[in-house]
Amino acid sequence: MNQNEYIPLPYEYYGDNVRWFIATVIDASPPLGFEGRVKIRIHGLHSHETYLLPQQDLPWAQCVLPTTEGGISGIGKSPKLQSNSLVFGMFMDGKHSQTPIILGSLPHIELPTLTQTEQDQEDIGDDSKPENLFSTLVNFIKPRDIGIDNSNDRKIITEKVRTQRLKTAVRFFLNLGYTEKQSITLTAGLFITSKLVTNTEGERKGIGGFTSSRFVDLVNFSPSFKNFDTQLEFVAYELRGKKANANILLLQSDNIEGKDNLAEIVTKYYLENTQSGFKDEVEGKAIEILESIGE
Repeated sequence: MNQNEYIPLPYEYYGDNVRWFIATVIDASPPLGFEGRVKIRIHGLHSHETYLLPQQDLPWAQCVLPTTEGGISGIGKSPKLQSNSLVFGMFMDGKHSQTPIILGSLPHIELPTLTQTEQDQEDIGDDSKPENLFSTLVNFIKPRDIGIDNSNDRKIITEKVRTQRLKTAVRFFLNLGYTEKQSITLTAGLFITSKLVTNTEGERKGIGGFTSSRFVDLVNFSPSFKNFDTQLEFVAYELRGKKANANILLLQSDNIEGKDNLAEIVTKYYLENTQSGFKDEVEGKAIEILESIGE
C-alpha cells in the first residue's frame, strides 16, 4: 500500500452524529461516585417546569477540563461550576441525547425577577409531591369535557363514555403541544392497551397498562390515581420524566406509517409492549382516528 494513501474510517462512526446544547447547571454538588459532574437542565430539551420534569430526574453531566490538569484519578482539579451557570456542551450518544458532556461555560448577567424580589427566599417547589406540582399546568390545559365518567374505574364502560374519553385524550395531548398525529397515536396506544378503562386490577393496570414500579409511581403521583384525567396527567408526567427518551423520539417523528413511525415509538418505548401484532393494532387505530377527524 502506498504510504500516502489514507484508510477511510468505518461507515458508522460514533463521532459523526453530534448534537450540541446550552444548559443551566441545577446542582453542582454531585453525590459519591459522580465526582466532577454537575446536574443540568438543557434548554429546548428539558422543560424548565419542575412539575413536568423534576430535578431528581435530570442528568449528571461530565465536564471537560483543560490539558493542564493531570487527567487521572487523584491528580488535577475538579470543575468549579456553580448552580445557575450557563454551559455549552454536546451529547456523546448523538441523537439519543442521554449522555451529555460539558465543554465550557458562557458568561451571563442574572437579574432577580419581580417575584424573587418580593419574597424572602426562592420557592423551588416540592419534588416529593408531583401531583401538587403538576396540577398547576393541568388546570390550564386539561379539556373540560363532560361524559367521561371520570371516577369510574370498573372494567366495563359504555361506548359513549369510551368515545368521549378518546376525544378528551386527543385534545389533552394537543394542548400539551404535541402535533395532531402524535396526539392521535398516543391516544391510540392507550386505547389498544386498555380500551381507556382505568381499572387498576390485574397485571397491567390503568389506561397505560402500568406494571410494577410504574404503577407504584402512579399511586404516589396522586390520591385520585383511579380517575381517568389523573391517569392522563400521569402519562404526560412520565413522558417528561422517566420516559423522556420516548418523548424525544416521539417529538422527532410525525409519521403514523412507515419506518420509525409513531406507532412503533409509542408501543416500544413508552408502553413497553413488544407483543407480535400490537404495533399494527395501534397503527390501525391511529389511522382510524385520523380519518374520523378528517370526516
